[in-house]
Amino acid sequence: MKGIIFGCATPHPPIMIPEIGKGEEHKIQATITAMEKLGKRLAETEPETLVVISPHGNTQYSAMGIATAPYSEGNFDSWGARGINFHFNNDLPLVNCLQETSQKNKIPLVSSGNKIYQLDWGVLVPLYYLLHELKNIAMVPITFSFLPLKTHYAFGKTIQKAAEQCGKRVAIIASGDLSHRLIPGAPAGYDPMGKVFDEKIVNAMARLDYETILNLPPELIDRAGECGLRSLTILTGALDGLMVTSEILSYEGTFGVGYMVASFTIKHLPEEE
Repeated sequence: MKGIIFGCATPHPPIMIPEIGKGEEHKIQATITAMEKLGKRLAETEPETLVVISPHGNTQYSAMGIATAPYSEGNFDSWGARGINFHFNNDLPLVNCLQETSQKNKIPLVSSGNKIYQLDWGVLVPLYYLLHELKNIAMVPITFSFLPLKTHYAFGKTIQKAAEQCGKRVAIIASGDLSHRLIPGAPAGYDPMGKVFDEKIVNAMARLDYETILNLPPELIDRAGECGLRSLTILTGALDGLMVTSEILSYEGTFGVGYMVASFTIKHLPEEE
């Protein structure tokens, strides 16, 4: 099987890293347990390349971003946890294929770094848990834009086409937290609509209800104070038309931010029917 062979949605709080949380991470043990389970599922699919979408990379307002550098690297030094280093070769054939496919489909896509691409915590935190059973895997870092959600959905479909055309086994990881306004004292302040937003997202992703995702009221999105909606929208586009079994492995909002871990297992590609 080639193309998109697995998908997942992950949160990215640095406090989840034991060397950073220093015990506080135990307050979100359900999230950690789900991430460990997700890592095993990911490894079982034997991907060749990871496409990771992060809200915190070199984001452009009116174009999607893709790292065109030969490799990427990152660490948690700025978070006070030294000695945890990551290094990945970039899958340049897939990058080239995605650039060509995006151009054909009129999706704005620009380079977000053509030298050494520095990975942000939106990539590093999930991979800390997801790579325990995967070694020497290639990765393509992706960033979203502030174009309409429908454009992000179309970009996801473009990723699916590029993976198939390139003949690669690709797993796509949508990194992003949900509402940052769940409780009084939350990082972005409190708004009761944060909980409403998270409930809609969790329910929609459990059913892969693309229409709900694409038609969320702008006011609700704004009041939620989220950072993961566009990552999730790209992911849903990448899964469009595939035979997918979706499962929400965990959701919690202990620190006032919604952390959802979700798995999307692909049974087979449409051409195999």
